Amino acid sequence: MTNYTRLIYEIKRKVSNFSKKISKDLSKPKTKFISQMIYGLLDSQSVLLSNIGRSLKEDNLLKK
Repeated sequence: MTNYTRLIYEIKRKVSNFSKKISKDLSKPKTKFISQMIYGLLDSQSVLLSNIGRSLKEDNLLKK
């Protein structure tokens, strides 16, 4: 049986490491934004902001 929790953790870690490399000269909020955008793009498999926002599964409204 595949351990999905560990797989998701490894993917998030790789996305985080990649985003840190490409945003090393940016501020912390911008680095976090880039990390979440990359993860959202991969998870939703779409470039639409509404789909990326839904894939992040946060409590905030999509309008915010």
